[in-house]
Amino acid sequence: MPRIKKRGLDYFPIDIDFIHNRIVRRLMKREGDSALAVLIEAFSYIYAGEGYYVRTGELFYEDLSANMYEKSSNDVKRIISLAAEYGLFDATLFSEHNVLTSAEIQRQYLFSTRRRTVSAIEPAFNLIPPTETVTSEPETATNTPENVTPGTHSIAQNSIAEHSTEYPPQDSPSGGPGGEAEKEEIFLEKEETSCSQTACTQPPKTGRTDRNTQRKEWTNAEIDRLQPPADGLQRNLEGLIYNLRSYHVPLPEQYAIICKSNFGIIGHPMWKGFGEIRESHGKIRQPGRYLLSLCNK
Repeated sequence: MPRIKKRGLDYFPIDIDFIHNRIVRRLMKREGDSALAVLIEAFSYIYAGEGYYVRTGELFYEDLSANMYEKSSNDVKRIISLAAEYGLFDATLFSEHNVLTSAEIQRQYLFSTRRRTVSAIEPAFNLIPPTETVTSEPETATNTPENVTPGTHSIAQNSIAEHSTEYPPQDSPSGGPGGEAEKEEIFLEKEETSCSQTACTQPPKTGRTDRNTQRKEWTNAEIDRLQPPADGLQRNLEGLIYNLRSYHVPLPEQYAIICKSNFGIIGHPMWKGFGEIRESHGKIRQPGRYLLSLCNK
């Protein structure tokens, strides 16, 4: 008898700043601390069921309220409706189709199921822009659960910080001799050469001997195949890759950050850098360069 294909996830990661998220705090201030439990329960239903959405209705609200000590189904419905209104979930799909989902939830689902042979979002519910792609790989024989993603899931795009740090403006790119484009090429060459001398278990790419030799072009699949050394240290490589792609860090910089952070070792200053990037409200215009600067300290 063929094995039934699982659609949902075994678990989902939550951003460490989730409880401090501006939308979450606004809900908790209005509805009380139990609003947090309602949101966590809703995310559990989303990821455990279809994996990236759930249909709401009276039965859905009753099921959620059955696990609450202080909230009725009407209370749960009101909290979920407010969360969609505030932007934690997509308001259009919720109001028109009673569907609870978001673009970030869908990105997390595709990333977590990228090793499955079939992993797609229904076109009617798809919130991911057509120009954005999420890496998908065929499922291979492995002892690692297919949907284990010890990464960091950003529930909303808005930062909770009301203050930000000023960062020096970046020079505008220039393609002329000695311009910013050439400086970036030399910078990446230097970083990648340094990385090839670290504990990378993947064969280092061919280094450039002169400026007429083309530097290796990395792909998402090659980044995904990087493996940390078996030294027993605690890492979060998949979470690192997810965050780097969330900020659209160029692939050569992804490779450099992965190697220089010792494959996302826990406690590295680079992890704090992601929080500073979020709190900068876009003032850090080159997140990859900023993370590399933390790796080089």
